[in-house]
Order: sequence, then structure tokens, then C-alpha cells
Amino acid sequence: MVAQWTPMRWPDAWKDPSALSLLKGTAIDYLLIGKGADLGAVRERAQQNGFRVADPDAPPAGITKVKGEWPGVKMSRGGAAQMAGGPTGVPWVDSNGWSIRLAAALDPETSVWVDAPPAENARISADSYLIAIADSAAHGGRWILSLPSQLAAGLAAQRPDAMATWKKVTAAAGFFAAHKDWSGLVPQAVVAVVSDFSGKNEFFSRELLNLLDRAGQHNLVLPKQRVSDRSFDSLRAVIYVDADPPPPVLRKQIMAFVQAGGLLIAGPGWGDAPGTPVKPDENPRYSVRTVGKGRIAQSNAEPDDPYLWANDSVMLVSHRYDLVRFWNGGATASFYTVSADRKGAVVHLLFYANRGPDSASVRIAGRYRAVRAVTVDQPAVPNVKMESQKDAVEVHLPQVSQYVALELDA
Repeated sequence: MVAQWTPMRWPDAWKDPSALSLLKGTAIDYLLIGKGADLGAVRERAQQNGFRVADPDAPPAGITKVKGEWPGVKMSRGGAAQMAGGPTGVPWVDSNGWSIRLAAALDPETSVWVDAPPAENARISADSYLIAIADSAAHGGRWILSLPSQLAAGLAAQRPDAMATWKKVTAAAGFFAAHKDWSGLVPQAVVAVVSDFSGKNEFFSRELLNLLDRAGQHNLVLPKQRVSDRSFDSLRAVIYVDADPPPPVLRKQIMAFVQAGGLLIAGPGWGDAPGTPVKPDENPRYSVRTVGKGRIAQSNAEPDDPYLWANDSVMLVSHRYDLVRFWNGGATASFYTVSADRKGAVVHLLFYANRGPDSASVRIAGRYRAVRAVTVDQPAVPNVKMESQKDAVEVHLPQVSQYVALELDA
């Protein structure tokens, strides 16, 4: 397991080392402090107090920094505040989960920090900071805690409203610092996206990951060079959209998966597909062939619309294999992980609206005998009910915050 620090970008306006007292008793342990001479005393005192210190523009060794988005429901521009939606009208949610998982897949030996500071002119609530922290931490990364100048000034002046926000922010950071073991759990997925995620394939493959998450389809990021014979275990489908055909070894591995009953969703770059054609009744944009116990769905045109591909994959795989389903949750996302011995699981639930739901329900694939709901401010949420189904459980939640972790015992 890679080291999980709790980073913070030091406000340039905090030139007095006494501001370090705000960090006393918090989980913050890595400070990104500017190189200016006027911050020299702060850097020196921080190191004396045991903090690790680095340049904000030069991430330290062992850290991959990704440029992210402020997470939450995207608001449209204009005079009235309205939620922006996708082509189907569903609220458009910005999340950094996919980019964290991609960075970790490309370089498994590093920790991932997300650089997504809030806009200076935005009115950011304490609950919005909770989402920013949880959105990254739930997926195994860390958000670089960044303060707009208004909040930084309020904290320097010890204003009660700013201090109340700070208390909630540091509580959220401390919650995930206390659960570092969660990052060692194994992500669960329905499909894998196999690509080199670079060059001419970079835009489409990466945007596909983003949009699969928005479509609620749990996916595994598999760089071509890291695919093994066990990479496709428990998956329903593999998506291959690179412009060039796969190397012979990779083709053999994917075809073995198909022969055993899996689904391959591929573009023309895959090359000639074997098998017996079936009637084009599933999706007119694909030619479908049966191969062994599985199928190949090959698009009739070059991939050019990641949004369409993400939603097509959901339909080709079928919702019956969804790992997590929500009711009454609003704009939601989830990340499903299990222990190596499969005796337990943690399912991270994220609610991106400006408040948590009143009575959401969630169905989780798998057989479990007990559930505990945990939030930043409630180590054991009361009145959580679980109903067992044939191959799943349905969990009914009371009023909760915008982040909930469900700990499940098999």
C-alpha cells in the first residue's frame, strides 16, 4: 500500500508562522508552501514542527498530481443558478474518481493528489468541502486542501464562521486519514477499459472513463501493458477502443475471456472479428457475433462520441449486472471495494447535491449478513435497515450527509 498523506496548499497570505497553530490536532501532515522569501519563516517552522514541506509546483517523489475539477453538480452559466445536464437531462456531475484511478493504474507505486482548488469568487459551504475531500479519498486519492482567500482571511482573523467551516473541513480530512486501510481494498467492476490511454487514444479513452462513471457503470482501468491472465476475472465485459489492433498476446487474453462467456465491445481498430453473426437487434450501431460462450459487439464506425459509447456499453452489458443502484438519492456516485478474502466490503456513497438525502435506498450486488453505515460525523448511523435478496442486499438509509461509507460483512 502506498503512503497516504493529507496535503494542504498553504495560503500565500499566511506569512506569520503562528498560523501553523490552526493545523494542531488535525490530520494535515504535508504542506505545499510557495517559494517566496516572505514565506521562509513559515517553511522553517513547519519543518521544525514535523510537517513535510514541498513546492506547490513540484510534487514530491512518490506523488502523482492530477489536475481535477471541483466536484459536484455542475451549474449552468447565466443569471439564474440552474443545474447543467447531459443530453438526457440528467444532472451533470463533476468527479475526480476516474482520473485518480487512471493515475494509480498507470503508476501503482505512487499516491495520487488532486489539484482542484475552489474558484475565488465561489461561495463554498462546509458541505461542499466534504464532497471535495470525499470524492478523492473514496477512490484512493487525496484532495489538496485549498482555501479561497476569503476563507483564509477569516481563519487568520479567527472569525467564528470561518472557524466552524475549518472544523468541518479538518474533521473530514481526519476521517479519511483514520481509514487509510480502505485504500488497500480491491475495486469491483462490471467492465474493464483496455487502452494505452495516450497519444491518439488519449482523449477518447479518458473521456470514456469519465462518462462511464457518470453513467453509473463500475469500471476497471487496465493499461495495455499491465493486463494479465487474471485481469478479467469476475468482469462481464471488456471495452477496447484504441485505434490500433491489440498486440497478439493481449488479443489472445481478451479472446479467452470472450470464449469463456464474456462480452467484448470494440471499435474497428480491433480488426477482423471471428464468430457467427447474430441479428442486429441489440444496437444498430454494432455488429454482434457469438464466439464460444461469449459475444463480440464491434461498432460499425470509428469511435467519435464517448458519451454515446458509455451509454451503449451500459445497454450492451445490461442493467441486470449493476453493482450499485440508488433510489431517492439525487445526483449520486459510488465506489465498491472488497477485502482480499472477500469477507467484507466497503461501498462509498457520494451524494453531490447541496445536502444529503432524506431517505435514500441503495441496492448492492453480493451476499452480506450485516451492514454498518459510517459518516464523517457519525461512526455508526442509527436506523439503517438492510433487506437480503437473492444475490444482493438493499440498504435503506435515514437522513445522512453527502458522504456515507457502508461497511458490509459477508
